[in-house]
Amino acid sequence: MHARYVSYAGCYLQNTSGINSFLKWGVGILFAFVLLVSTNEALDAQSSPTRFYYYQGTRIPLNLNLRLVAVRFRASVSSATQKRIVEAAGDVETFDTRVESPVGGLAFVNLRAGRDPIAAVARLRASSEVQFASPVYDVESVQLAETDEFLARFPEHFSETDIAQLNQTHQVSIARILPHSNRVLILKPNAGNARSARELANVYFESGAVEFAEPNFVLRAPPPPPPLAAGTTELAPSDSHFNLQWSLKNTQQFQGAGQGADIKATNAWDVTQGANSIKIAVIDEGVTASHAELSGKVLTGYNALNGGSNTNPKTNDHHGTSIAGVIAANSDNSAGIAGVCWFCQILPVKVAETDSQGNWVTTTATLAAGIDWAWQNGADVLNNSWTMNAPSDSVQLAIINARFGGRGGKGSTIVFASGNQDASSVAFPASLNSYVIAVGATNWCDQRKTPTNNACNNNNASWGSNYGTALDLVAPGEAIYTTCNGNQCTNGNYTYTSGTSLAAPLVSGTAALLYTLNPNLTPVQVQEALQNGAKDLNTTGRDNESGYGRLDAYRSLASLFNVTLKVNNAKKFVHPGETVEYMLKYSNTGSAAMNNTQIFVPIPADTLYVSSTPAFTQHSSSVYRLDLGTLASNATGTAIFRIQFQPSAAGKVITLTADITGAFPESNMQDNTGKNSARGILRDLFLPFLQYRVP
Repeated sequence: MHARYVSYAGCYLQNTSGINSFLKWGVGILFAFVLLVSTNEALDAQSSPTRFYYYQGTRIPLNLNLRLVAVRFRASVSSATQKRIVEAAGDVETFDTRVESPVGGLAFVNLRAGRDPIAAVARLRASSEVQFASPVYDVESVQLAETDEFLARFPEHFSETDIAQLNQTHQVSIARILPHSNRVLILKPNAGNARSARELANVYFESGAVEFAEPNFVLRAPPPPPPLAAGTTELAPSDSHFNLQWSLKNTQQFQGAGQGADIKATNAWDVTQGANSIKIAVIDEGVTASHAELSGKVLTGYNALNGGSNTNPKTNDHHGTSIAGVIAANSDNSAGIAGVCWFCQILPVKVAETDSQGNWVTTTATLAAGIDWAWQNGADVLNNSWTMNAPSDSVQLAIINARFGGRGGKGSTIVFASGNQDASSVAFPASLNSYVIAVGATNWCDQRKTPTNNACNNNNASWGSNYGTALDLVAPGEAIYTTCNGNQCTNGNYTYTSGTSLAAPLVSGTAALLYTLNPNLTPVQVQEALQNGAKDLNTTGRDNESGYGRLDAYRSLASLFNVTLKVNNAKKFVHPGETVEYMLKYSNTGSAAMNNTQIFVPIPADTLYVSSTPAFTQHSSSVYRLDLGTLASNATGTAIFRIQFQPSAAGKVITLTADITGAFPESNMQDNTGKNSARGILRDLFLPFLQYRVP
C-alpha cells in the first residue's frame, strides 16, 4: 500500500491553560527585534500565481488544483443550506459529488471546468454560513488544503510576554500547544484578520522571530494500489496460510516467482522470534486489536486525531491492521499467518482516516504529534507506511526527537516507505535519510517493483516503487498476504495488498528482532546491521534502484555477532612423517559478546592429531573442539593446531578446515519456549583452509 494521509479539520481550542508551564523560556528580549517583520507575504495577493510556504528556510511552491476547493461550514448549517450556498455561487455542477473529510466538517468540492479556484474560494468565504474555505494544491500525488491554523516554534529564550506581543501585533491567537511537542504552538488568525494562516506563517518566518513556521495543512492522498489476486519451509511456523507468505519464504508459490527472493525469515527465526519487551509503533489509521492474529499483541495507544486512546480503525479502514499483521501476527499457532517478530508488541498510533473515496486525510500537526507520542511512550521502532511529499518542519522535528530522544536516549529506529509513484526520488519523510530508514519494494523476482505488466510484477502495472539517492533498503511489496478488516478482506480476515507500505513493516519487524538480541543497539547500529545483511541487487554496493539491497533478516541478525576465523601457515610442501603447525586466528567483530563460542577442526584424511595450544578436546572420532566460552565484542585470539602427515599422504593435496560457532545472547529468552533460540551460527564465509602438497 502506498503513502497516505488523513485530514484533521476539528474545532480550534481557545483554552491556553498549561501554557505558562510550557513556555518556561527565560527572560524576555527587546521587543524591537520581533517587530522587524517582513511584509513580503502581503504582496502575495489572492490573484498571485505563485503561492508557497517555508520548509528549512526554502520556499516550497504550491501548485493550484484547478478542479477542487475545500470548504467548512458552521456547525449549525444544514446539508440543504450548504448545497444551496455552494451551487448558488455557480462554481460547481452539484454539491452532491462532494467528499467529506472523515475527521471534521471539511468537504472537497469539484469545480466546473474553467472556473478560477481562487475566485471560487472568495465567493464561498463571502457567505456568513461558511466558516472557512481554501483552494486545493497539488504536491506530486498529495493534495493540500489550507486551514485557519499554522504551527510555529519560538526560540527557547522567548518569554510568554514576547510571544503574546508578537501575536497581538499580527492579530493572532494561540489555539493550543502541539501535543507532545517541544516548543511548538498552533496559532490561528483572529476574526477579521485579512491575512490567511498560510500568509501569517510566512510572515512569522520571514521576521526571524521563530525557528520555523508553516501552515497546518490538511493532507489528502489517493487510495493505495488496487490489490490483484495472486496465484494459488529453518524454522517454518505451523500457521495454515504461511505458504502464501512469499515475502517470508519464496518457494515459487506464484507463477513467475524466483525461488529464494524473500527475507529469509525462517532462517532468522532459528536465531530469535522476538520478545514482548520490544514495542513497534504502527503510526497509521489505527489497528484492529480484536483481530485473532493481533489478540494480546496490541497495547494501549494514542489517537492523534482527537488526543484520546481509542485507536480502533474506522469501519473498512484496514491499512494499519495490515501493517500490524506483517510485523507481529500471532505465529506458529496452526492458524492464519506469521508475523516477522512473533512475540513483539504493537503500539498503535492513529493519525489517519479515509474518506468515502478511499483517500487518506490528516493534518501536519496530527502527524507530528503522533510521532512525538510514539517515542515518548516507549516505541523501539516507529513504522510509517505513508509519505507526505510536502515537507514539514514540524514533522521533521518530531522525527529528530524520536531519532535521538527515544529509548531513554539511545534513540528509536524510524522506518518510512519510499512511495509508490515509480519516481526517481524518495518521498518526504523517507527522504530524511540522516534520521530514517527509507524502504522501497521488490517484486517476487528480487527486482525493484515497477509498473510493468509481467509475471515478475504479478501483472500489476498500477504502481512502482520510488527509488533514488535517499533509498536505503528494499523488501518485498507486491501481493503481500496479511491481516485486514471490513470489506477489504477477500479471504476471511485476510487479503493480498501491495505497495512500499508493506515493504516497510518487514524492515520494522526485522529491526525488532535485532533489538531482541541486543536492546542496547543504537539506530545507527540497527541500520548498519540491516544494510550489511542485505542481499546486493543490481550493481555491486549501494545503488539508487535498490539501496544497499533486499532485506535479509537472517544475515542482518548474524552480522551483529560476526565471529571470524582464519587458518594460516606459510609452508607449501611437507614430507611424510612431518608435523605441521597451523595458526588459527579468531575474533568477534560484532557489537556484543558472543556466548558459547567454539572452534571445530576435523582431522584431514592421511593425517594424525599431535597436539594443540590451548588444548583442544576430542569432540568425535575425527573432530577436535576448543571451547572459548564468551567472546567479548572486538575480542581476538589465536590457537595452534598440530597434525602429522602420514606416508599415505604422499602425492596428495591435504586441506585443513576449521569452523567457529556461537550462541546469540537474547534479552528475553522465555518468549521463545520450545524454540532453539540460542542456535549457533556456522558461517561459510570463513575460508579457513590452506592446501599442502606432499611430495
